[in-house]
Amino acid sequence: MILIRKYRLSDRSSVENIQFETWNLGKSASLLADDEKRFHEEIKYYLEKEPESCFVAEDKGKVVGYLLGCLDDKNHEESINAFLFKSIGLFFQLPFMSKKDRRHWWGVIKVVFIALLGKSEDARFKTPPDSGHIHINLLPQARGFGVGTKLLKEFFKYARSKKVKIIHADSWQTRLNPNKNFWMKNGFKEYCSVKTAFWRTHYPEEDIRSVCYVKKI
Repeated sequence: MILIRKYRLSDRSSVENIQFETWNLGKSASLLADDEKRFHEEIKYYLEKEPESCFVAEDKGKVVGYLLGCLDDKNHEESINAFLFKSIGLFFQLPFMSKKDRRHWWGVIKVVFIALLGKSEDARFKTPPDSGHIHINLLPQARGFGVGTKLLKEFFKYARSKKVKIIHADSWQTRLNPNKNFWMKNGFKEYCSVKTAFWRTHYPEEDIRSVCYVKKI
């Protein structure tokens, strides 16, 4: 039986591993890059600044999924300058990366600058004001058993106790990783959808959209 519980500091390595193993549209990021640590930067905020808003799914003592939450987007928003700084930092690290890592992160850098220049639909992506958000992932063996829904229910109960009224989730929508039904059956509605250039390096032929789903709780 899968247990849904609050995140503990001792869960960090398990959560980071799940993030890496699901980052590639539900599959392992190891297919795209070698250095796992660079990917963990994306979830550093949740684990260090707001761990009390995080939940995990545990099966026989092993963490098999997580929901990382932020109750107020204002606490997590990154400025254009922050994106630029990160991209510039990555650019100077490129010569020291493996060939696979270099290809992946160069693609990420290009997408960031294209978006900042308004040359892609990514620049028009929007999220609802005055809201919190969630980031959720499950290992393949935990999918299809309602684990994601259970994680959502626990988080919503917690968020309501903190007087949060709106939560959004940003997701990639593609035939490679269809997930629209999951959000809809859990009461979310589509708030914004744009064709993204983020995956162009690895999946140039795929029609992949960046979608924001929102729910009043």
